[in-house]
Amino acid sequence: MKSYETAGPAGAPPIVLLHGIGVTRKQWLPQLRDLADEYRLIAVDLPGHGSLAQQRFSLDDAAAHVASMIEEEAGGRALVAGLSLGGYVAIELARTQPERLAGLVLTGCSANPRGVLTVIPNTVRLFTRAVGGRWLTMVNEVNFRARYGDELATEQVEAGFFFHAVQDALRALGGKNFLNKLREYAGPVLILNGERDSLYRIEEVLFLMAARDGMLQIVRGAGHVANLEAPDAYTRALRRFARSIEWGASAEPRT
Repeated sequence: MKSYETAGPAGAPPIVLLHGIGVTRKQWLPQLRDLADEYRLIAVDLPGHGSLAQQRFSLDDAAAHVASMIEEEAGGRALVAGLSLGGYVAIELARTQPERLAGLVLTGCSANPRGVLTVIPNTVRLFTRAVGGRWLTMVNEVNFRARYGDELATEQVEAGFFFHAVQDALRALGGKNFLNKLREYAGPVLILNGERDSLYRIEEVLFLMAARDGMLQIVRGAGHVANLEAPDAYTRALRRFARSIEWGASAEPRT
């Protein structure tokens, strides 16, 4: 089973899409549909999720997996857009292999994971044991239908929810300074956050300042999962940024 799916012409500029925690590449279905007229879209499952559910999540493995997808499916270089967990993976990839990136789009990851986030893994484990994964899936389904509508919710539910991966992923992120990691990347960065994502915007200005070639845009009315909550506005912003970058130029490591 493939750990990714594609849309758009094979020769078009490539955009790699990295999903959030506990879900799958299907989180990017609106962008796969709406950007395929101009770009090659590659939506990737991260370790512990979807087709890679049997793997344990680690930040190093996730970044290496994305790098291999860029090599195999994007000709070695791509614009990488990551949401929440996917955004942190994208920052790690930008730090370790900047030559793979034409640019970064970061959503829902403008904060270092700390404070209340550090106690979530144990909370998730205890809650899952207490109520069971089936009940949590039902809760997620109701929530998704209320927030995203029946069509998008059905696609997400059918793709599955991966509660075991939440613990591994949050442990992998905890205590790491992604603000400093972002400072090491010299390429273009768009911080594209939902207006109502208060928890993951708390260091937004600092993340913007850390990006050497950075810009900030807010998706009005959207929360943490901005690409699903306001898909048209999110897609327009992503398209504008993709059109603005120099696809042929390689970002040199920061000195």
